Amino acid sequence: MLISHRKKFIYTKTAKTAGTSVEVFFEKYCMPEGEWIFSHERDQYISESGVIGFRGELKEKILHMPKFYNHMPASDIKAFVGDNIWDEYFKFCVIRNPFEKVLSGFFFRVVNNVFDDTPRMISAFRDWVKSQNGMIAIDRHAYLIDGLVSVDFFIKQENLLEDVKKVCKIIDVPFYEETFPQLKTLYRPKNAKIEDYYDNETKEIVLKSYAFEFENFKYNPSINTL
Repeated sequence: MLISHRKKFIYTKTAKTAGTSVEVFFEKYCMPEGEWIFSHERDQYISESGVIGFRGELKEKILHMPKFYNHMPASDIKAFVGDNIWDEYFKFCVIRNPFEKVLSGFFFRVVNNVFDDTPRMISAFRDWVKSQNGMIAIDRHAYLIDGLVSVDFFIKQENLLEDVKKVCKIIDVPFYEETFPQLKTLYRPKNAKIEDYYDNETKEIVLKSYAFEFENFKYNPSINTL
């Protein structure tokens, strides 16, 4: 999560949506000009320029839980900054087609490495989806407060660079495509075809679990059209 007092924006972070790449790209505006140095992980950062939530393995921080962390709920961020700043600042996050989000979550959380696309992986994916009881990387807390949408703009992962460019224009910062980081891209095999991984049962589980996203963000419920 990010709070920039320099550019008056708030970024709430979702999972498996290229969220870390977006976070790293914009976090320089939460620091005094010239201070930023690239880091994949980052300790909690607070200054007059802004806030950067802790980004790393939270298990190591369990005894000293940071006040600000990467997937912090929007309601907690709002409680910290107060209604005036929350209402004034431009707020955005990233969303993704739920079928793609769930598959990427599988390779990141379960496989956690690069594997060939094999029948064994397909079977493991289907078993994993069925075992989640519908709670598959559901993170609406990043953009809903009391059930209502609380951010101003959704970057769609499927249109990532163009939407990031739109955000840059709104908050008046430059956009250079060559400087946009590509992080956490090695977990999912390049040849993992989504239509091979889902069967009817797992498709229905995702459709039910992400009914809000399919309806409100107009994602197509048909896998064959992805």
